[in-house]
Amino acid sequence: MMPRDLAPTLRTLAEKYKLPGAVGAILRGDRIVALGSTGVRKVGDPAPFLVTDTIHLGSDTKAMTAILIGQLIDRNQLMFDTTMEEIFPDLAPAMNPLMAKNTVRNLLDHNAGFPHDLDWSALDATHLPLPEQRRKAVEQALSVAPATPIGKYSYSNVSYVVLGAIIEAKTIEAKSGKSWEETIEREIFRPLGMTSAGFGAPGTPGQVDQPWGHVDDNGKLKPIQIDNEPVLGPAGAVHCSIGDWSKFIAETLHGTHGHPTLVSAETFKQLTTPALMPNYAGGWLVTLRPWAAGPALTHSGSNTMWFCTAWIAPEKDFAVLIATNYGGSSAAPAADEGSGKLIEINSQLSGS
Repeated sequence: MMPRDLAPTLRTLAEKYKLPGAVGAILRGDRIVALGSTGVRKVGDPAPFLVTDTIHLGSDTKAMTAILIGQLIDRNQLMFDTTMEEIFPDLAPAMNPLMAKNTVRNLLDHNAGFPHDLDWSALDATHLPLPEQRRKAVEQALSVAPATPIGKYSYSNVSYVVLGAIIEAKTIEAKSGKSWEETIEREIFRPLGMTSAGFGAPGTPGQVDQPWGHVDDNGKLKPIQIDNEPVLGPAGAVHCSIGDWSKFIAETLHGTHGHPTLVSAETFKQLTTPALMPNYAGGWLVTLRPWAAGPALTHSGSNTMWFCTAWIAPEKDFAVLIATNYGGSSAAPAADEGSGKLIEINSQLSGS
């Protein structure tokens, strides 16, 4: 059966919020039951935004980095309560005593006391290989006093860059010596068949072979084809088609039912079970929603030029995904309203 066409719904949404383009999907189990796109890849160019085009996932990358950490736990290379001084013993003497005791769990759940960001441009300007840039980020982040109380939720890209550095440190320890980029390619993209997945701004620089991001410029949409610094990769640099993103979301749905393929069932459960309030765990906000008949997992991502949102309803065995190639002020409300529309459509399709 062909997926239901979501283009009319997305077109109305794009017109209301003045989006250059948008794409959405409804997933049931591991099958896409509704799919569509609308608008253009780049304002000022007629090329349409296709359902097969790649989208920037921003912080929805974090759930993928969490899975890589889960794999290290399954291989007994880490535990949730492993501390930073245990992982980076050579850096321990220079660590702030409180930060040295920070655990992997704290980083996964944004309870580690890190600031939201570091000076990523300064790290980028070193032109060092990315694993070395991330190691420098570790040194900076752990050598100073906590920016917020450890154990208190404070969303932080730094936490996930440090998790990326942990992944890189453990691959070096295992003598495979891989970067986070190489590891996620090997451990997630290939096993799930995410052939469109890559890093940074989608498309060829200067060409309109994929959608461009857009920002506000004096009330007008300005197309822009850049991304945040690559060192931020583990916190938010993956791009892929919505079909390939659906493969990762389907894996997450399977995990909520006790049948993940990338990590053990027990590790997946711990990754997605919040330890503290608010309810954040392993790249997901876990919240109760009536339409989900119980807990729902959600996350949004943006590099300020794109915006995307995923909602997963384990009890109902479905998920909705939406993305726009615009990251300005109307992007979040557009994604919220769009997600709601897709949830309504799923109810119509399922008759519930």
